[in-house]
Amino acid sequence: MKIRYSIFGIMFGLVSFLVCCKKSDTTPTVVSCSTALPDSISFRRDVLPILAKCSLPACHIGGRPKGNLNLEAASAYAQLRQPGSGYLNSLKPESSVLYISITNNSQPMPPTGKIPDCEIAILRKWMVQGSMDN
Repeated sequence: MKIRYSIFGIMFGLVSFLVCCKKSDTTPTVVSCSTALPDSISFRRDVLPILAKCSLPACHIGGRPKGNLNLEAASAYAQLRQPGSGYLNSLKPESSVLYISITNNSQPMPPTGKIPDCEIAILRKWMVQGSMDN
């Protein structure tokens, strides 16, 4: 009887461990680009045009941008680099607010639809390269 409880305890512990350590289904998938990305991503050349295309007049431009995030050319970089904002994370881009927002399937940003995978890859690579203002 004592052995039966021990075996049950071991099996329960093993199953609990496996369930708790199961890989989460919410782990973001790194998107790839069908064409080669530039070796060095430039904020002005590569990132800003993507942000401009995604900044709808009623959203992230003007005097009262949604989420207090103005993505107009003159202020986009400073807005994204606000300390403590979480918009950019060079160490783990998939956990940055920007990356999560543009890859969210239920509430995509921009709300007009998901941006192309190539552009997501450019934004991710820019973050990995340190989110430079170049």
